[in-house]
Amino acid sequence: MATEIDYTEDLRRIAPDLAPSIAKLRMPAYVLDRTGTVRWMNSSAIEHFGDLRGMRIGQIVSPEYRTLARQEFASKVLGATETTEARVSVRNPQGREIPVDISSTQLVQGDSVVGVFGLADPAGAPAPASGPTPHLTPRQMDVLRQLAMGRSTEGIAEALGISTETVRNHVRGILERLDVHTRLEAVIRAHTLDLI
Repeated sequence: MATEIDYTEDLRRIAPDLAPSIAKLRMPAYVLDRTGTVRWMNSSAIEHFGDLRGMRIGQIVSPEYRTLARQEFASKVLGATETTEARVSVRNPQGREIPVDISSTQLVQGDSVVGVFGLADPAGAPAPASGPTPHLTPRQMDVLRQLAMGRSTEGIAEALGISTETVRNHVRGILERLDVHTRLEAVIRAHTLDLI
């Protein structure tokens, strides 16, 4: 009898700081390893697309999108691109094709890209209810948009014409108001709340 792989443990190993937070996302979320194999899906992703864990990109994405999906995956794993966005069709285990907007980014451990984390928003599906939207100041929204583009503290300061200490203060305020602990969690939460 084959033993079942513990994908939750994979998630903790690949992204230990994020595991508890991203597991709770209401938007479908997933993690691919460096081979393009689905190593983890949150419950929302499984509910929308079926259990695709253990399957590779080529088995999941509809044929007309396979080349695009593989190219975007490779560009992140090889370090050429940090994040990508695309609309593709995902094929569930029953063969039904589901249009989906994908936003994905590198998972980095030390100096190495260890996989890809993504959000998969079913096109045309209503956004999940997420309770009251946290209020961010206009300047915090500016900083949040810069974070979503992957900019460093120094890059944000230069782009917005403010000091690095002011950027850090805004980031602290954003983390507090979004009730998260890291910049990546803030960007993920902002996407789920349609703030950016």
